[in-house]
Amino acid sequence: MYRMVVTDLDGTLLNSQKQVSDANAKAIYKLKDQNITFVMATGRSDVMTKAYTKQLKNADIVIGCDGAVIRNIRTGEILYENHLSSETCHKTFEICKKYGLQYYVFAKDELVSDDPQNERFLIHQKFNQTVEEDEEIPMRIVDDLNEYVKEHIIYKIVVSHNDKNYLDKVAEVVKKETDADAIRSGKKVLAVKAMGVSKAEAIKKLAQKLGIWIKDIIAFGDEVNDIEMLTLVGLGIAMENADDVVKEAADQIAGSNDQDGVGKELEKIFGNAGK
Repeated sequence: MYRMVVTDLDGTLLNSQKQVSDANAKAIYKLKDQNITFVMATGRSDVMTKAYTKQLKNADIVIGCDGAVIRNIRTGEILYENHLSSETCHKTFEICKKYGLQYYVFAKDELVSDDPQNERFLIHQKFNQTVEEDEEIPMRIVDDLNEYVKEHIIYKIVVSHNDKNYLDKVAEVVKKETDADAIRSGKKVLAVKAMGVSKAEAIKKLAQKLGIWIKDIIAFGDEVNDIEMLTLVGLGIAMENADDVVKEAADQIAGSNDQDGVGKELEKIFGNAGK
């Protein structure tokens, strides 16, 4: 019997408009009646999920920053964390500058940059203009990111470029020259995180804490950074819009993120859970 459902956000639970459809929301809420724990596992910082946890009343636990942190979003309790050292941050910043890449960080409670023109950072700022105050992403521009990371916990460095092959090349440099791991998250983003951090490892930690067997977990995903968790759990489901390599790793394929793929699959598994 399945006791936990874990889903990625972008490209999986969220549609192309970055929204949770009514069908998906209803299916997820029905899990509560069957005492099934629902968890969001995302490359985003967990503090970026407020709009979705507000909509999904039973979405209490978020695995954020590709697995660097597990937080009860309602209480603020940190259930697990694994962060980057300031030395690793400094070295990664140097590599980014050498290769002409924009970057910013996911700190413990906020997104931080020292470049007001960082394109992805600006996207988050625009998002804040479209939501209510309690759904806004905490953000800050500082004078010197190198100084900031000396005094704050950093879960992830977000590196961006329009060429995914170039990002893959830089990922190898980061892994060779630092003690961090680096993996592409989407086509334009490289995630730099502490070695050993992954959604799969976070799921293991959470399952142990909650007393749930790995085989009793379902996971949904669409990107390369989801493969490890899809192959870990009892039932790994890739979205129709996922990369081929992700589909090959999954146990089965759901409809696309724009076709309520998560909700429809939950209906099949749990008996019309979305109705």
